[in-house]
Amino acid sequence: MEILPVTSQFRVGFNNEKAWSGPTWREAAAPVPTEAALAQRLERELRAAKGASDLATAEVLVPAELLARAARQALVLAEGEPCGARGAAVLVDVAGRRLAAFKIDPNTVTTHEIHLHLEHDATNWTSLLPQFLKNLTRGGTIIISPQFTIEKKKLFRSQAE
Repeated sequence: MEILPVTSQFRVGFNNEKAWSGPTWREAAAPVPTEAALAQRLERELRAAKGASDLATAEVLVPAELLARAARQALVLAEGEPCGARGAAVLVDVAGRRLAAFKIDPNTVTTHEIHLHLEHDATNWTSLLPQFLKNLTRGGTIIISPQFTIEKKKLFRSQAE
């Protein structure tokens, strides 16, 4: 078998310049989730989780700006992380029960978890009803409180720590 140099056989000259003038996959900026996009994703995940759980017959009411505020705070918590918000796994609990869990970017390594804790609104009129009346309404209505807690759990340690 004879080995021929590629340049003489195909008349192709190689040099150190890139043939592609655009960014490589390592240089390309990945899309960073916006507050509105993350709020919509939270809403979609909560709807899907509600339909798949025993809350499917219940009506769940969420305050208008709750998901936008939660998304804003989640993005603020993710600012110091190596992959930013794209490296987050979001876990949503309602009254201590896990309702939804998802990765913001499935193609990015998870570097931290964002735990969003939602609570039932104890100040509405349905909280005054006895439990047996609530059970008669086939799931009834669950009203989520406008207050929530959000926390970040790191999944790695840097050498400085």
